[in-house]
Amino acid sequence: MNNYFNIHKLFTTKKNLLFLLSFILAGLIFFSYFFYTKNGVLTVDLGQQYVDFLAFLRHNLFSHPLRLIYSFSNGLGGSMLATDAYYLFSPFNLLLFLFPQNFLAQAILVIIGLKIAAGGLTSYYYWQQKTAKPFYALAASSAYALSGYVIANHFNLMWLDSVILLPLLINEIDHILMQKKNHLVLITFLLWFTNFYTAFMALAFGFLYLLTKIFFFNRKKQWTIFKSYLAKSILGSFLDAFMLLPVFVEMLQGKAASSANWSWGFQFIPYNQIAKLADGAYNFHEMQEGMPNIFIPLPFLLLTFFYFLSKKINWKPKLANGLLLLFLIASLFWTPLVLLWHLGQFPVWYPGRFSFVLIFLALNLAITALNQQENVKLWQIAPLALIALGLILFVTFNDQSFDFLNETAQIATGAFLALGLLFVAFIYNKNNYASTFFYLIIELELVINLVLSLGNLAYQKNYDYQNFAKNTTQVTNYEAKHDKGLYRTEKSFYRSDDDPFSANYYGLSNFNSISNQHVLSLLNNLGFLNNSNSYTNFGGTPITDDLFGIKYYILPNEEITSLKNKQQMKYDNKNQRIDVGDYHLQKRFNQLILMKNSSALPLLFLSPTTTRKVKFDPTNITKNQTQLLQAATGRNINLFHHVIWPDPKKINVSNWDGGWMQYSKKKKNQEARLIFNLRPQTNSSYYLELPGDIDDNAIDMYVNGSYINLTVRDSNTRLINLGSRQRGQRIQIEITLKKDNLDLNAANLWRLDTPKLVQEMRSFKQNQPQFTQQSALVLKSNHFSTNKKMTMKSTIPNSFNWLVLDNGKILRKNKILFADAFLNFNLNQGNHQITLIYIPWIFIIGLIISLISVLIFIKINKI
Repeated sequence: MNNYFNIHKLFTTKKNLLFLLSFILAGLIFFSYFFYTKNGVLTVDLGQQYVDFLAFLRHNLFSHPLRLIYSFSNGLGGSMLATDAYYLFSPFNLLLFLFPQNFLAQAILVIIGLKIAAGGLTSYYYWQQKTAKPFYALAASSAYALSGYVIANHFNLMWLDSVILLPLLINEIDHILMQKKNHLVLITFLLWFTNFYTAFMALAFGFLYLLTKIFFFNRKKQWTIFKSYLAKSILGSFLDAFMLLPVFVEMLQGKAASSANWSWGFQFIPYNQIAKLADGAYNFHEMQEGMPNIFIPLPFLLLTFFYFLSKKINWKPKLANGLLLLFLIASLFWTPLVLLWHLGQFPVWYPGRFSFVLIFLALNLAITALNQQENVKLWQIAPLALIALGLILFVTFNDQSFDFLNETAQIATGAFLALGLLFVAFIYNKNNYASTFFYLIIELELVINLVLSLGNLAYQKNYDYQNFAKNTTQVTNYEAKHDKGLYRTEKSFYRSDDDPFSANYYGLSNFNSISNQHVLSLLNNLGFLNNSNSYTNFGGTPITDDLFGIKYYILPNEEITSLKNKQQMKYDNKNQRIDVGDYHLQKRFNQLILMKNSSALPLLFLSPTTTRKVKFDPTNITKNQTQLLQAATGRNINLFHHVIWPDPKKINVSNWDGGWMQYSKKKKNQEARLIFNLRPQTNSSYYLELPGDIDDNAIDMYVNGSYINLTVRDSNTRLINLGSRQRGQRIQIEITLKKDNLDLNAANLWRLDTPKLVQEMRSFKQNQPQFTQQSALVLKSNHFSTNKKMTMKSTIPNSFNWLVLDNGKILRKNKILFADAFLNFNLNQGNHQITLIYIPWIFIIGLIISLISVLIFIKINKI
């Protein structure tokens, strides 16, 4: 009974109740939207990337934890440490294990909602110390937790931990400024640990915040405070060395290896940023190439300006905070500062990823102004009225320039600006219920902004992901049970580029902000669809299937019995690879078919030739694939043969004067088509090579009536499979012009001699060693012998972490990489058993540094 009363007292005490409300309300508002709209939460990168990483975490954290160090599901194979640090280390992700695998999408929604709720709690904890009116702090905490940044980036859930921790960081810096006991070491550690990228932004802001506070202190006190701050920040960072060191190394090899073009210009016209202060200022365009989302409730916006008009606030903090505010605002659009905040790289989608710190500062200034409890004068209200009038006029007269500024958004913006002015002029400090009134209008505007903003987005259906994961995992589990070897699997369709993580197989496709640039460059040269941080299996041929060890292919089962819509897999992204149907049928499943490619090489194979640097031409895919085949086998094989274009049937199309394969519309307002009829004279596989500038914006293309997806990412030249084993049959290529002119001069038809390829690969595969994966970090071959010096080449991306042993003795790896990307080493004549061990050296060094830092931290706290 006493326990009951203690618990009842805990939740009914006014102070504790407000803490509870700060946690519940923001999360409840967010959850309610998805409850009433019945939307799933999966959209854009969350649906195309993060859900796959989270599925991988759930598959492996407790059953195969070493896979979180290295995995062949990560593209062709790669370290997972930086990926873990960026996407997966949030403690909130442990909640995934409370949900069945089939409810992964719903679990993610819960995690996002709880992170938003936690942001409300930590910010309330900070601001309730700054004001005598708790409802002001409660309003600010909701405004922070449901700010434009959070609403626009809720699906980038790995960034939300820094939003949660920022108020705690500033709180600890305040304690340092007051020379009180603080937990800056712990908060710094948690920031780096949960997401190093946004941690940099939060910690950079924390440093700038500190400077604004100590600038006016005397020099002795400045140095004392700064030393304490610096020592604890460094110690907190060193505690994370086990993670930060691998991240630093992998970033240098990946995304940071590409340079950005610095300039002194602007990312967009600066005054256009004003539009983002309106309610509902968000949609897909803004997400992709728009402006940073800096919305806070408009009464708070007016109070931020009011801070600088307050008579009770000294000019010194006004000057310091004003300079900091201007610096952060300039960082939204001035190129040097944009690059500074984003670690030297322009953000690809999701602009202004640091803007949560600007929002926090603005709200902090507003709370400081509210806490003054001063009598507002007309001369203070007049500038606020002008600001409100200017904003509503800008929104009204620029509604055609920004498609999110619809009539509802304009009305809401005007209404809440008016309510904000009403509060400052007539209610603030003049009514006992002022804080309650203020809190209610803030909550109302947050709801309206959320509905308007998220209403502009489209979400995937949860059952689409569930059906994909269930059916593909069924196939890959069958593979793993019946084939214990080391091989890769691919599909003729995809749900996302990170399907291997969700379906638990070793594939080729990958979408990761931390990508191996050597692998990316190679796949681009071989014609695979790719951009700066992703690549897919689209563009491959039987040659690349064999060389990359793609032993199994998963195809749609076109003969499935009728299923309910919610049970059917979606094959929206199909790859035009007709020739994979020539592989051996292994097993037919309910919605999928498993094919076996008997010509696929092992991931490591013996080659009679030494490794030499290969010069690839990104405009000549067939030559590049031929060079790769020759470099692997040591045989002078040329399997691609040029095919002459047949004369087309032209509908509303004419040839260019003196041109070849160059066409123009006759009547520009009518449909124009070209129809090429090709009759193969062999059972080989036929391909169309298209340059990157001929995409779905230039033409529509059909092959034998089937629509071909011509979407490109970085204007890649690619090969499109037209047919296979269709000797004497017609292959019809129908092209519809979308523009007035079409230049097919650089487009080529090729015949790939697949029967000869099969013959050559079967011969080459004889007596090749077989490798198995002993654990996530150990590969071992069977016993084999060589009668002369050979090169063991591989399609395993090179890393200095791979240790190669031959009969227990360490071998030196070749400095020249196979195909400029892959691990290889020499073997002398004799008997061999090869063992490869992946040793994460940098992680181990970082772990030692972290352990030493822990000992230092314990010793300091005992003193």
